[in-house]
Amino acid sequence: MASVGECSALVPVKEKKLMDVKLGELPSWILMRDFTPKGIAGAFQREHERRRKYH
Repeated sequence: MASVGECSALVPVKEKKLMDVKLGELPSWILMRDFTPKGIAGAFQREHERRRKYH
């Protein structure tokens, strides 16, 4: 069985959440984010839906 650290290595940097990104991967992770108005709106919508699910 793989440990948690090994499983995160199989996930592409683009798909990782901020808290799962290692310090060395941070610059490439930031460059892969979608900073267009549509991308920012989508991020707010996902967070709203995530919070609404639990509250």
